[in-house]
Amino acid sequence: MIRAVMICDYKNPISVAYSKIALKTWEPVKNVKVERFQCYTPDTISEAPFKINWGKYSSAGKYRKVRHEITPTEKACLTSMFHWWKHIAETGERVIILEHDAYVLNPKKMSQLVDEIDQKDIWIPGMAMECCSLSPRFAEYCMKKWLTVREMIDAGPMAELWTALEEWDAHLRRHDDKKEKQILAEMNLKKRIRVLWPTLHNDLKLGMGNNLTQVIKGKVGLQNAPVTQCYYPGHNTLQHHATIGDAQYHKGTMRQFHILETLYDKQ
Repeated sequence: MIRAVMICDYKNPISVAYSKIALKTWEPVKNVKVERFQCYTPDTISEAPFKINWGKYSSAGKYRKVRHEITPTEKACLTSMFHWWKHIAETGERVIILEHDAYVLNPKKMSQLVDEIDQKDIWIPGMAMECCSLSPRFAEYCMKKWLTVREMIDAGPMAELWTALEEWDAHLRRHDDKKEKQILAEMNLKKRIRVLWPTLHNDLKLGMGNNLTQVIKGKVGLQNAPVTQCYYPGHNTLQHHATIGDAQYHKGTMRQFHILETLYDKQ
């Protein structure tokens, strides 16, 4: 049984409504136990027991042509995830981190991927950050990068993790894979598959393997994602950029969502 934490804002009715719907879909996943976690908000972000070195403007790809100052809400969202990345690094407890809309499409497939989670340095079995887990080793590397070296964070959690993963991959491959061989010996394995990551094709497909380029292009380990984000059109918890705020909801991403017919329980 592995612990999962679902990030939710109890003070936001939309967030609570999404979490109620999503939680029900996790009940058939018998090797995961989900609990809700009150997220950080712009009002409480200063209470986080760590200090992130924030950039002022976002380097995310969708803002390449539009200068976008990172908002307090965006900072709060990443801080909520960062809280659990740090927890994994410090305690060694492998935790699955869920957003409030993490909707399981295939419980059996999800259970199978959970059974393989210990081998993975990064484990993202959905369309984006709605469901994610880091290995304690990779999480420790990330914390040194962001809290000790104090490298700047100026993008969303998925982009920041991908950059860290590329650096971690290079770290493992240095000196004739010495570090990877050490990890395999500690795990009593001859080989492992280190990465589970969504492909670039907006089709709810995952890549799985050790070559990052092949993984993200869906050239290796291609399979259907067992989890996605549920969405009731027009009901969001984030205020998006005035000019390109609908970028998240273009045709490519919309066809990956599980579209809800209603968000609130009928009285």
